Amino acid sequence: MRALSATAKFAYGCGQLAWAAKDTCFQFFLFFYYTQLLGLAPSLAGLAALLALVFDGISDPIVGQISDNFLSRKWGRRHPFMIAAVVPFCFSLVAVFNPPADLSQLQLFAWYLSMAVIARTSLTFYTVPYMALGAELSQDYSERTSIAVFRTITAYGGGLSLQMSAWFLLIPMAVASGQIVDGYRSIGFIAAGLSFVGMLIAILATKSYIPHLAKASPVQQQRAWYLAFIDLWNLLHVRSARILIGGTLIGAIAGGVGSTLILHINNFFYGFSSVQIGMTMICVFISLIPAAWLSMAGARRFGKPKTIVYLSVATAVIGPLPAILHFYGITPPSGTNALVLAISGFVILHQTFVISHLNLIGSMLPDVADEVQLKSGMRQEGILNSAMMFTSKVTFGIGAFIAGLTVEFVGFDRVTSIADVTPEMLSRLALYVGPGLSVIVLISAYIFSHYDIDAKRHGEIRDALNTRVLDLEQALE
Repeated sequence: MRALSATAKFAYGCGQLAWAAKDTCFQFFLFFYYTQLLGLAPSLAGLAALLALVFDGISDPIVGQISDNFLSRKWGRRHPFMIAAVVPFCFSLVAVFNPPADLSQLQLFAWYLSMAVIARTSLTFYTVPYMALGAELSQDYSERTSIAVFRTITAYGGGLSLQMSAWFLLIPMAVASGQIVDGYRSIGFIAAGLSFVGMLIAILATKSYIPHLAKASPVQQQRAWYLAFIDLWNLLHVRSARILIGGTLIGAIAGGVGSTLILHINNFFYGFSSVQIGMTMICVFISLIPAAWLSMAGARRFGKPKTIVYLSVATAVIGPLPAILHFYGITPPSGTNALVLAISGFVILHQTFVISHLNLIGSMLPDVADEVQLKSGMRQEGILNSAMMFTSKVTFGIGAFIAGLTVEFVGFDRVTSIADVTPEMLSRLALYVGPGLSVIVLISAYIFSHYDIDAKRHGEIRDALNTRVLDLEQALE
């Protein structure tokens, strides 16, 4: 297969805008919107998030299995599912932000849950094949890191653009008009539009690569969809897959708690306005360039296995510092621009490590797919990606559920402004978002320390696969 140009990598990366829009909506806005503005009990909102992720997680392996084994001479294994997902995903993203008026608690819970299930499941039909497609675009150990970097940069750029629109335009305008709920409703429309454009670009830009992509063998094409969970279980017999899935699984719990609580922390712990929150989010965009350099330079110098461990440890060390320092009064006062500046420095450093970590996970997954093929004889990028998504979604849902319980335990469900926050609330929150999350990240680092596919090992795997193909061709002759 020909090497990918930067333009091709960027166009493929645009498909990640849909995932970014969903993550931005579900991680940063929906929980706060439903609990603080629509009046849904935090425990019910957390439960809805968890149940939606469980339903979503169940569909992941099934879609991965069907996609891996699908046969279409014109559209390949991946594109038919990506095309079918566009309209239902965009529709449900609008609907979840626009529930009917005057719903009871149970009705509001049911609306949140049903629309979240539709949004997540339809996105599964897009994202599992899309991620598998990315694993198939290159066999080169280093270029896979580059593809993952382009995908991550595009995703973060899209997600941050959506956040900037919300913090600097939609929410301030809604607050000024006295209808803050309208600002959050508009987020759904912007997210759907961003997703539609990104999904369409990726589908059209990668269509020309279809003839060059790996195809399922006749035996694999005959595997039934209900064998998905058996194949998912069989992945755990491959050591590298087991480590990659396990490390991602544990890390997703910390990510779920942190992302779900971020608006509560920014509003009620740091006392930031919407514009100040937007300023801290810009810092995430600033982190993209050093993160791209760090992931590629680290992989070249230390190899992917060591680099991902170093990044996990750095994340665990930097992550709790802002909350701890602010709790003990070492940082500037709450709500000040000086505090925004201080927190922004930590955000840049922390997100540089986090994004680099994500880049490396994205580049490690195709390497694991090669080893899976060596052991099983099947190309299963879809089922492997679905396994990653299955575990991360379910554990992220656990994180969101824990965040809901945390809000009630801390007492933030009764808070409307920082003036209502007590020292006891701050101490409880600082404990959760400080050392508590770092312990989880360090467990993930320990799991990743056992991963062993470096450049040398990957070269051996590719040589063995190429030899197998040559032997098969000679046997057919």
